[in-house]
Amino acid sequence: MLTQTNKENMKKNKAIKEIQANLLKLMKTEGTDWAKCWVGHGLPQNVKTKKHYRGGNLFFLNVMVHINNWKCNEWGTFKQWNSLGYKIKKGSKGMHVYYWELREKKESWLTDEERAKYLRTKELPKYLLQRDATVFNGQQIEDYDFKKIAKHEAKLSDELKAEVTQFIDNTKAKIFDDGDDSAYYHQFTDTIHMPKEKAFFSDEDYFSVLLHELSHWTMTEERTNRVKENLDYANEELVAEIGSAFLCAYLGISKTPRKDHAQYLNNWIQHIEESDKAMTKAFSLAQKAMDCLIDLQQNKVKEVA
Repeated sequence: MLTQTNKENMKKNKAIKEIQANLLKLMKTEGTDWAKCWVGHGLPQNVKTKKHYRGGNLFFLNVMVHINNWKCNEWGTFKQWNSLGYKIKKGSKGMHVYYWELREKKESWLTDEERAKYLRTKELPKYLLQRDATVFNGQQIEDYDFKKIAKHEAKLSDELKAEVTQFIDNTKAKIFDDGDDSAYYHQFTDTIHMPKEKAFFSDEDYFSVLLHELSHWTMTEERTNRVKENLDYANEELVAEIGSAFLCAYLGISKTPRKDHAQYLNNWIQHIEESDKAMTKAFSLAQKAMDCLIDLQQNKVKEVA
């Protein structure tokens, strides 16, 4: 007889397999433009809380928007839509998202050490529980007047370009435009090396590559400490490219992938097909890379103040 925990694990594994299948389909059918398909949609947002989804949820909700050719990136559970007075269209299929919930341990679960601390403080220790929910897009809702996804311009405006440049400058990363044909992060010197900006076809090309390298830059012990993961080449590239995609969506950049993207693509597909955990881990680490760079913006504001 299946326990409730086993049922939840089966449900989760089924959802992950579905997510993987959708991602692989997108990467295979769209080739080197796989990331461009969804970055222009911006960040998916919960219709009730107005909070943006994070990590793998951010990525896969945008994948679903692209696959279904939807013009809305607002999402909510059945209960949330219902509380706002809306009904889900008949036959609509929801998308699974995952989140962590902080809960108190039951007293009967406590170890001797935890029990002794509880008797002193009268506070039960807490633990993180992974939960899942099913969400529906605004275009699956009857009579919902959704806000259409804004189209990004092919060329960045001077204002947006200045904002993105300032975001990068605020990290205080050491970036050198050496003028050669390669872009890379040198871990030993902790420096980023880029071709000249004019060597790129567009502003989007330049910034998406630079944000990729900046995502690599976050790996050090004092930033995200991703070095302890000992990722191989393909997995680190996957983290950096997803990090770049997250940042392009966050900063409002429409992304054009790199020329050598096809080579990376083959490595990514192989790893994703071989391991469920590889993909989940990559999105988690990419989110941490993005959070690190955003935190550096907040630190810059504090310094100015």
